[in-house]
Formats: sequence, structure tokens, C-alpha cells
Amino acid sequence: MKKLLIFISAAILTAGSFGAKAQGRTDVNLYMGFMNATYTSLDQARGSIHKDLYSIYEPHYTVTSGPSFTLDANRRLLPWLGVGIQGNYSSMKGTKKYNIGNIPKREFSQTMLAFLPQVKFFIPSPRHFRLYAKAAAGINLNIGETIVGMPIDFAWDIVPIGFEWGGQIVYGTAEVSLGNVITGVRIGIGFRF
Repeated sequence: MKKLLIFISAAILTAGSFGAKAQGRTDVNLYMGFMNATYTSLDQARGSIHKDLYSIYEPHYTVTSGPSFTLDANRRLLPWLGVGIQGNYSSMKGTKKYNIGNIPKREFSQTMLAFLPQVKFFIPSPRHFRLYAKAAAGINLNIGETIVGMPIDFAWDIVPIGFEWGGQIVYGTAEVSLGNVITGVRIGIGFRF
């Protein structure tokens, strides 16, 4: 957790060091997401009906997950293009059990940290309601018992549509996210300087 706080502090300080000449070209956003992608994939597998014999030998999961948090910083290079970095934090816990065999039920917890460079595309919009899209790719660190994937995985995140509303310095933001980091909706607050 200390490393995540250091990373967040460094991202904010770095974003703030671009100087007064670049007023309004840097934005920092803090989001809360509602479903991390690992939880979503396990939850869908739990809900499906298996008809083959092999599935009774596979592990079955009962999983709970809290919100996911994303911090990103972007620097506008052109009126329609920006580059930046995003960091994501999410966790989940649950139980892993087998229907057949003498394997005891196990409790697990997993923390996921993702770091992704990103590009952000600004769509021409009215001043107080701005549209954008994003694409990001990087690494995902799985800490704890790795349920899905490896301890270090490839991470990707695509936002086909996002929007900002409100002021030019402080604003609200929401986006639809697809990928193996967050699947679903993120809402948050942003700061532009």
C-alpha cells in the first residue's frame, strides 16, 4: 500500500511540475469502478451451467469484491490527443472448493495493481460537457493467491466512451471501461491545470 501511495504522490507531483505555460493541458482524475475484471470472470463462470463430466473436477469459487480505484494523469499534446499513465487498485476475497475429491475448502484473498501507459482521444464537444475515448496497455501485478492469470500479467483497458461535465478546472467524469482491469463503469472527479 505504501508503494501505491508513493506512486500516486509522484504522479501528482510530476503532473504539477509542467509549469504555468501549460495551463489547462494536464489533467488528473480519480475514479471509483464497480467491477474488477477478475471478479467478473469468476462470477460469470459460477453462473454458467456445465454439462460435461470434466467440470465436476474443476474448482468452484465463491467470490466477493469491493470497488476498484483508478488514478490517471494525462498531458494534452494536441487539441484532440493526450498521453498519460493510469494506476489501478482492486481486491477480492473468497472461497475455493472442489465438488469431488478430498481437497479441503480454502479461503483466499487477492490484490490487483495495474500500471498502464495510455492515450486519450478528445472528441470535439461543448465546453461544459466533453467527450473522450482512451486506450491503455501495461502490466497487472497479482498479490496474494493468484486465482486467474499469473502473478504478473498483461493488462489492457479500453474506454470507448467517457465524458466530463462541469467546470474547466474541477469537473466530474464517468466512463465505460472494457478490458482485463475494469469491466463496467467508473465515476470520479478530475482536476485540470
